[in-house]
Amino acid sequence: MNSIENKIAEYVNILCDSLDKTTHANDRLTYTKHLAEAARWFGMINRGVSKEKLRKQILQEERNFGWGFLSGSEGESVEKAFAELVKYFK
Repeated sequence: MNSIENKIAEYVNILCDSLDKTTHANDRLTYTKHLAEAARWFGMINRGVSKEKLRKQILQEERNFGWGFLSGSEGESVEKAFAELVKYFK
């Protein structure tokens, strides 16, 4: 995997761990939505889209993080991992 895929995979792994560990039922749908978006990014990479187009999609997801709150240490882990991913693309 290239470094872009590795960065996204790291984020996905943390999302999966947090989804598995959360005790907040309301957060599960949000985790699932974030996982679906990350799957979309892998699909974009597979289709050979430009890094700039992928970057735009990831930065669009940044707005979605601003609209919600993920509870507990699981949520903190995901938000930190996503911030690292965004930093890579800025």
